[in-house]
Amino acid sequence: MKVYDTASIRNVAVVGHGGSGKTSLVASLLFTAHTTDKLGSVAEGTAPTDFDPEEIERKVSMAVAAAYAEHKDSKINLVDAPGYGSFLGEAFAALRACDSALIAVHSLDGIGVQTEKMFDESDKQGLPAFFIVNHLDRERAEFERSVAEIGALTKGKAVPVALPINEGPKFEGVVCLLTQKAYRGKAGAVEIGDVPGDMAGAVAAAREKLIEVVAGADEALTELWLENGTLDEQQLSTGLRNAVLSRGVFPVLAASGTLGIGTTHVLDALVALAPNPSQRPPIKVKAEDGSESERGIDGPLVAQVIKTYIDPFAGRVSLFRVFSGHVTADMPAWNATTGQPEKLSGLALPKGSVKAAEKVSEVKAGDIALVTKLKETHTGNTLCADKAHAVTVVPIPFPLPVIAYAVHGEGKGDDEKIGEALKKLAEEDPTIRLDRDQRSHELMLSGLGADHVKTVCDKVGKRFGVKPQLQKPKVPYLETITKSASTMYRHKKQTGGAGQFAEVHMRVEPKPRGTGFEYASEIFGGSISRNFWPSIEKGVKSVMEHGAIAGYPLVDVKAVIFDGKEHPVDSKDIAFQVAGREVFKAAIKEAGAVVLEPIMQVTVTVPDEYMGDILGDLTKRRGKPLGSDNAGGKARIRALVPMAEMLEYSATLKSMTSDRGDYTMSLDHYEKLPADIQAKLMADYKPHETED
Repeated sequence: MKVYDTASIRNVAVVGHGGSGKTSLVASLLFTAHTTDKLGSVAEGTAPTDFDPEEIERKVSMAVAAAYAEHKDSKINLVDAPGYGSFLGEAFAALRACDSALIAVHSLDGIGVQTEKMFDESDKQGLPAFFIVNHLDRERAEFERSVAEIGALTKGKAVPVALPINEGPKFEGVVCLLTQKAYRGKAGAVEIGDVPGDMAGAVAAAREKLIEVVAGADEALTELWLENGTLDEQQLSTGLRNAVLSRGVFPVLAASGTLGIGTTHVLDALVALAPNPSQRPPIKVKAEDGSESERGIDGPLVAQVIKTYIDPFAGRVSLFRVFSGHVTADMPAWNATTGQPEKLSGLALPKGSVKAAEKVSEVKAGDIALVTKLKETHTGNTLCADKAHAVTVVPIPFPLPVIAYAVHGEGKGDDEKIGEALKKLAEEDPTIRLDRDQRSHELMLSGLGADHVKTVCDKVGKRFGVKPQLQKPKVPYLETITKSASTMYRHKKQTGGAGQFAEVHMRVEPKPRGTGFEYASEIFGGSISRNFWPSIEKGVKSVMEHGAIAGYPLVDVKAVIFDGKEHPVDSKDIAFQVAGREVFKAAIKEAGAVVLEPIMQVTVTVPDEYMGDILGDLTKRRGKPLGSDNAGGKARIRALVPMAEMLEYSATLKSMTSDRGDYTMSLDHYEKLPADIQAKLMADYKPHETED
């Protein structure tokens, strides 16, 4: 396999809303470039970048997958990312690995929630972006309608660089507005020729619009355009390339991924217009002493793992991007994140599935590759040349989990197997979180939504032969107090031998939300010896963990001991632990204790006709609407809604909108639970009995 230099590499994240045809498009691009000898199909389960059994069965991408395409002496690394909200973290990783984004838009469905998210995230990362109107072979496909929606999203900066030759079932090719040449036919049998006669006027008008937009992005070109009335082909192509790099213009392409129509032109456009890694700003890195700097492509090795696969045969396989330096097969490296040495074994270029990877001797700065059997390296970790040059790259901005389920096995001994299996899957998916519930000691599986968590459990069943059972999602309530209160507690226990004695006087005070727990002493004169103060604190913290009124963790409380008594013989550590625990519980109950519930910031996107129904439903869920806007026939509704009311919302939204709606949510804040709901939680609470 040829080793490509940095200037010949293009790294392109293929992102967009679920169902926009990203994986089919990537399959067509690979077939067009002769990376594969057969056109892969999502429907048939042969798409190169959907190789996980769960993906093949569901016909939905769930993980990042990369594959390279060689075209016109360039190497295009295509990183295919999932488009559904449950797997959003994978798309964030894809954008981190790449130098530009190719955002797919369905010719019928138009802009979706994830389309907007990916465009916004590409903006945050400063990535040049292309749009591609896909599925133009479908009935009622309308290129102009999609372009108008994209224009609204980009505030008028999007402009077609190709026009479709016919639309719908008669779609047969595209016309390039830069070269004014027609690309007719499917992948593998494309003919490049003159513009169809009946399209001459449309092509001329669209090209004039392209020239106007490109000229408007550069003052010098604006002057040339005003002076000459046009731009020549060289001025146009150079100006467009510069405008793409600065995010001044977002080119719009046209294709049918399933049929492989327009894909040759897409590859031509990516080679001509997408930046190579050396044209992107240097990566920001942080040294062990905390100092920050920038690292260009010519420095020592800096690479970041963007995806981890757990393969039943190859073990741990790591997909990584080289930001600086180079990698050779079997070279040593230093994991700057964990502080561990590694050996970069099994160096290969990705071609979709791990099994299809192609061995290579070296990859240079800017390239994307695979290595196997890294011992202590996980997704997001930074690999460096050696310890002396250790720096870390900014972590990938993975979204935080929003829902948690208790997980159990069906049979004896299954719980341990399920725990181990979930740990392995958590290596593949950093948006999974595993915890032990402090009260019930159950294993808790957290994810980005109900569908996400259920998909993870399905993977466990198929890969590891044990089927997890999910219990109803648990809301992470908290407890706190609303006023100050003081009380005392005397612990006295006589068992025939040495007794126990401790008396503690305590005041509790509410603290501002998010400031945590504070323990202090106002004891003067030695009423309680200083060596017993930590014992009291230990007792207090045991209540903080398990709560005082409903069994949820206590937060934002200050506990102050101000008096007490001790016995010269019977006072001991355990006695003051018990006294501290009991006086704290008593004080909390007198301090206006309340339960806090998590409030989520929810954004629901639906066709306009469903807006009223959605607003009404959110209000019934104790939601507080924040506002809404309309664009392209879709309404986007923003609201604050208690998490407890959103646990199974995906099924409700699907039913209400015939699966045409989408939503995202993230934690906004905690607030006091309504009194009737709090009363029910308190009535259901069975305090854990603690031995004295």
